[in-house]
Amino acid sequence: MVSLRYLCLNFKFYIFVPSFSNSVLFGIYFKNTVCSVFLFVFFQTILLCTLSMFFSQGVYKSEKEAYVAYCQYAHTHGFSVRKEHLSYWPGTRKLKSKVFVCSKSGFKKDRETNYKVKFRKSTTRPGCPAMVRFSVSEEGILTAKCLVETHNHELAKPDDQHLLRSSRHITEENATVLKSMADAGIRTINAFSFLSDEVGGVENLGFTKRDAYNYIQKEKRAKIKNGDSNSLIELFKNRSAEDHLFAWDVQTDEEDRLLNFFWVDGLGRVDYDCFGDVIVFDTSYRLNKYNLACAPIIGVNNHWQNIILGMTFLSDETIDSFCWLFQTFLRIMDNKHPITIFTDQDQAMARAIEIVFPNTRHRLCQWHIQKKAPSKVWCFNSNNKVKSLFYSCFTKCDSTEEFDRLWNEMISEGELQNHQWLKDLYKIREKWSTAFNKDYFNLGILSTQRSESTNFVCHGISKATSSITDCFLGLEKLMNTWRRNERDEIFRCCQSEIQPYMRRSPILNQAAKFYSRKLYSFFEEEFLNGLGGLSIDHASPDASIFSVKNIDHSLDSRKWIVLFNLSEGTIQCSCAKFEMMGILCSHCMRVMSQLDVTNIPQKYLIPRWSSSARKELYSGLNIERMVTSVCTSKQVSRYMIFRNYVCRFAYQISTEAQGNEDAEQYLIDGMSALALSVHNIMEGKRNNGITEGIHKTIRDPAKRRPKGVSNARLKDHWEKRKSKKVKPTEQNLPTKFYFTAAESGSQSSFM
Repeated sequence: MVSLRYLCLNFKFYIFVPSFSNSVLFGIYFKNTVCSVFLFVFFQTILLCTLSMFFSQGVYKSEKEAYVAYCQYAHTHGFSVRKEHLSYWPGTRKLKSKVFVCSKSGFKKDRETNYKVKFRKSTTRPGCPAMVRFSVSEEGILTAKCLVETHNHELAKPDDQHLLRSSRHITEENATVLKSMADAGIRTINAFSFLSDEVGGVENLGFTKRDAYNYIQKEKRAKIKNGDSNSLIELFKNRSAEDHLFAWDVQTDEEDRLLNFFWVDGLGRVDYDCFGDVIVFDTSYRLNKYNLACAPIIGVNNHWQNIILGMTFLSDETIDSFCWLFQTFLRIMDNKHPITIFTDQDQAMARAIEIVFPNTRHRLCQWHIQKKAPSKVWCFNSNNKVKSLFYSCFTKCDSTEEFDRLWNEMISEGELQNHQWLKDLYKIREKWSTAFNKDYFNLGILSTQRSESTNFVCHGISKATSSITDCFLGLEKLMNTWRRNERDEIFRCCQSEIQPYMRRSPILNQAAKFYSRKLYSFFEEEFLNGLGGLSIDHASPDASIFSVKNIDHSLDSRKWIVLFNLSEGTIQCSCAKFEMMGILCSHCMRVMSQLDVTNIPQKYLIPRWSSSARKELYSGLNIERMVTSVCTSKQVSRYMIFRNYVCRFAYQISTEAQGNEDAEQYLIDGMSALALSVHNIMEGKRNNGITEGIHKTIRDPAKRRPKGVSNARLKDHWEKRKSKKVKPTEQNLPTKFYFTAAESGSQSSFM
C-alpha cells in the first residue's frame, strides 16, 4: 500500500505491491539489506493485520457503523469513500445489500463537444475498482461479503489524508466555536486559523477552510429558509412578543415584494421621548444584496453618546419612500415632531421633510457642502480670502446682517456675481448657516457625521452578500453594544463624584451635581474660558447690557452682547449657545462672575443634560400638559398618548428593576396594589385590545445590486474621479432608464 511504499522510499528502497489478494511480488534496491528487509516485513505485517481485522469484524449492526469502519480502513490506506449501490428486500424498504466504493470509482460524464464553459473541472474518477459489499439480513445485520482493494490511482500521503473528503468532519465543539465567532463578526478565515492553531495545524483539525465557509453559509441559509422577508417578519413578531413597545412597519409593492421596512424597540421609543429633540438622518450606505439603503435615525443622549431612535431600509430614495418613512416614524412616536433634523443635500428628502415635518427645522450637513466648494468655485483654492470668508459664513456669524456682509464681501472678492452654484446655495442659506438657526435647539451639530459614523460601524457587521435578516441581527447587536456603553457610563456617574477644577466654586459644584460627566466637562470648559479668556469691554449703567470680548484679539476680534435681568433671573448672549445647545456660554459665565452670581438659575439647567434625564422626564408629568406639548393634531387620540406614556413609564421602571430580586418583587407588589385601585375606580370595567398580526406571505426584494458596486459609502459626484469623455457611437450610446412608481401596500404591528 501507499503508506508502506513511502516509508520504504525513505530508507532508499522501492516496494511494488499490486494487491493483497495476489501473491506478494517485490523488488528491493537497498543500501542496508538487513535493515530494509526487516522494515518491509514489519510494515507489511501491519497492513495484513489491518485487513484481517476488517474481515474478522465484518459484522455490523447498522449501515452507519459499517460505513465508519470502512472509512477508518480507507483513510489509513490513503483513499476516500463514497456510498454507492443498494438494494431492498422485495416488498419492503429494508436494505438487502449495500456497497461502499472508493471516491474515484466510476467515470465522469462527457459533455457535448460544442458546449463551451469558462471553467472545466478536473477529472477525479478514473474508474477505480476498490469497493466493499455488505449483505444485510432481514434483522438489519450487515456482513462484509466482498472486498476489492486494488486501486488504479496514486493514494494519498499520510500528511495529506486530512484532505480526503470522507475523513473531513466538523465536530459539534468546532461548529459551536465557528458559529459563535461568525455571530460576533469575526471573519470565517480568522476563526478557522484560530481553531487550527489550537490543535497544532490544519492536518489535525479534521476539516478544511472550504468546509468552514460552507458550514457558515449553511447556517445563514437556515435563518432564511422561509424566505428572507418572511424570516425578517417572523423576527419582528418575536421581538414584539418579548418587548411590547417594539414597533415595526413594512411596505410592499403590487407584487407583494418588500420595498421598505422600519423598526424601533422599546428603549428606542423611550429614548425618543427623552432625547428626540434633534435627530440625524443619512442614507449613504447600502449593506445588503438587495441594494437597500440603510438609514439609521440617530439621536444624542445626555452622555453625548449616539443612540439609535429607529432603523430603516429603503429600496429607493424617492419622495414617496421618504414620506412613508417619516409618516411611519411619527405614527409610532405618537406624532411627536423633532425640533431639528440634519440630513445631506437630497432634494427628495428635503421635499418629504417639508410635507411630514412642517414645523421642524431642516439643517444640511456643512461637511458635504464644504467638500463641494473646491470643485464648484474656480478661485476657491487660489484665493485664500475667498476661502476664509466662505468658511466664516458657516459658523462665524452671530447675526443675519453679519452673514450678508461677509457673503457679499466674498462675492466681490472673487468676482462671483454670476456663479449659479453660489446663488442656489444662498437661497437655502437658512439650512446650513448657524446665523439663521440661533433660535432653534440643535445641540451645536454641524454635520451628519454622527449618522455616517454609525454607518461606518454598520459597514463592519454587514457586507454586499448579506441578507436583510443578517443586517437586522447585526444592527441589533450594535444597539445592544451602544446601550451597554451607556449603562457603563451611568454606572460611573452613580458610583463616582465629579471633582470640579475649582473646588470652592459654587457654580462648578452645582453643575457637578446636576450634569452628566461629559456635559459637565463642556460646562467647565466654558466656565474656565469665561474667567480666564474673556474680559468685559463695557457695561451699561444699570448693569443690564454687557459687551464681552476675547483678551487675546489675535484669536478672535469679535464682541458679544450679553443681556442680564436680575429681577427675572435671566441672562442671554448674542452667540445663542444656550438656545442652540442647552448650556450657558463662556460669555454669560464672564458676566455672572463680574456680578458675583454664585449659582446657576434653575431655568438654565435643562433636564435633558442631567445625569438622571430619563427619571426626571417620567416624574410628576401632568397628562393634560403632556398631550398639549406632544401633539397639536386632532387626529391623534388622547387615550393613545396616555396609553403609550404609561407603557413607556412602566417599561423604564421595569428595566431599572430587573436583576434585583427585592426591586422586582417590590415592583410587582406595587403594580398589583395599583391594579386593584384602578379596578375599583373603573368598577370592574376592562378594555381588551386586539392586535392583528400579518398572515400574508411577503416576497423578498428584487436583487438589483449593480455589478461592481461595493457596500461602501455612496460618493457624490465631486468625490468620484472624472472619467474621460467618450464620443457616443452606436456601440456605446447612453442607456435610458425609466422608473414608474408602483402602488404599495403597508403592513404594520405596533402599539
